[in-house]
Amino acid sequence: MSNRDQKGNVLLDIKGLQIDGFSDEKWHEIIKGVDLTLRRGEVMGLIGESGAGKSTLGLAAMGYTQPGCRITAGEILFDGSDLAQLSESEKRGLWGNRMTYVAQSAAASFNPAHRLLDQTTASSIRAKIKSRAEAHSDAKALYSALNLPDADHIGDRYPHQVSGGQLQRVMTAMAMSPRPDLIVFDEPTTALDVTTQVEVLSSMRAIVE
Repeated sequence: MSNRDQKGNVLLDIKGLQIDGFSDEKWHEIIKGVDLTLRRGEVMGLIGESGAGKSTLGLAAMGYTQPGCRITAGEILFDGSDLAQLSESEKRGLWGNRMTYVAQSAAASFNPAHRLLDQTTASSIRAKIKSRAEAHSDAKALYSALNLPDADHIGDRYPHQVSGGQLQRVMTAMAMSPRPDLIVFDEPTTALDVTTQVEVLSSMRAIVE
């Protein structure tokens, strides 16, 4: 069994992470001395007020910093590799493959000109993780597991043809399609009403488990 398959092994190890942000013509410390360890199979939640740096930390865990931010100290080890030492090309090889991201706004994450099924499976097919037929079949199974209506055909629709809660679940299916080692959920239910939030979170939890 490979290290990647062994549940319980350390997947993400962040040590002494410090991130600065640029505003008012100077750099400000926005994250200081963060240490965390995530093992395979674990679910970890970050709690903090708006502007505390949760999204910044989540993206940094994938080796990505937003414009106007920089990592000034610490290390981020993903499966034993220091992300800071990887080239942009090497990191892009991880993104959408071994690491995926579910954003706060699903509507902003989809191309309105392409069908949901094609967008759900694009990364898996591009990375040659699955054949087109396998990826499509798996996506429909994910739709069903996420309690999307008419799972066999909802992927034929365009983003504007489904509700906000449904689109959020399709985005979750898209993140799960390549069977990544790490999924970062960035407040994925913020834009939804309370009832839909509960439904979406329950579906996400069930399929992650």
